[in-house]
Amino acid sequence: MNVRKGLLLALVPALLAAPVLAADRDEDPLVVVFPEHTTRVNLSSTDVNRFVCPGPIKDVVFSQDKGIKVKLSGENAFVKFQALKKGQEIQYTRTPSEFYVICDGDVYSMIGMPKQIPAQTLHLSSGRKKKIEKNLSIFDGLPLEKKVLKLIRQVYTGDLPESYTVRPVWKQVNIFDQLWLTAKRDIEVEGEGLGVREYVVSLKAGQKEWRLSEADFLNPRLTHAPLAVAIEEPLLKPGDITRVFIVERRNPDGRRNPLVTEPVQLEQEPAGEKVAEDRFTGEEER
Repeated sequence: MNVRKGLLLALVPALLAAPVLAADRDEDPLVVVFPEHTTRVNLSSTDVNRFVCPGPIKDVVFSQDKGIKVKLSGENAFVKFQALKKGQEIQYTRTPSEFYVICDGDVYSMIGMPKQIPAQTLHLSSGRKKKIEKNLSIFDGLPLEKKVLKLIRQVYTGDLPESYTVRPVWKQVNIFDQLWLTAKRDIEVEGEGLGVREYVVSLKAGQKEWRLSEADFLNPRLTHAPLAVAIEEPLLKPGDITRVFIVERRNPDGRRNPLVTEPVQLEQEPAGEKVAEDRFTGEEER
């Protein structure tokens, strides 16, 4: 291990002075939609859904005859499916609806699948070129050590720029006799050649306590090219949960996280499905 890597491994845990509980498994995954692809997304049929754009939303095109209301506000669009009341019964739609969002100069095509689920937030991600430009501007002028520290802080606090690619994983890796280790998510910073792998760690039954070491996680089953490891709380006691962050170099050869077997959730529109293009106009509601 060279001096640079050793320095990072020693310094990074000290920066995590305010530990928080690891996120619960039932949290909603980040839903990201990319331009010029038709993406099938789940939307709440009962609550107000939100589309978030990296720039101003100019317009939302959808079918007016499906009982949908859309309100624009700067970089946000709020979408509500109208319910039908029959006597004392309220009926919520199950009919899929198309949405074309004109966001920051790009067009985002979605097939919204209304379901009786909580309100959904969809992040409209700029194209790959814009993502790379944004990522380069975030780390502009920083040496490698500060880039790594900045990236770990962002993942630790959850304050992730829209330009990062986030892939939920939730896969258990059984390589320790004393620990349960679950890969939670993989974050990639395109353009910078950096990535972070986040793990949730807890003790197996029968273990009284265990002190984690950064070196424990420099394992080829967990990372290909590690730059640094940070541990939220090194001393684990029964019932405790902690997080481990592995920062690694992402080479341009396209080799990804071995725990992520498929990219995010892009689904193509079924062949032969005809989408209406009714345009709805108005100032406040659309």
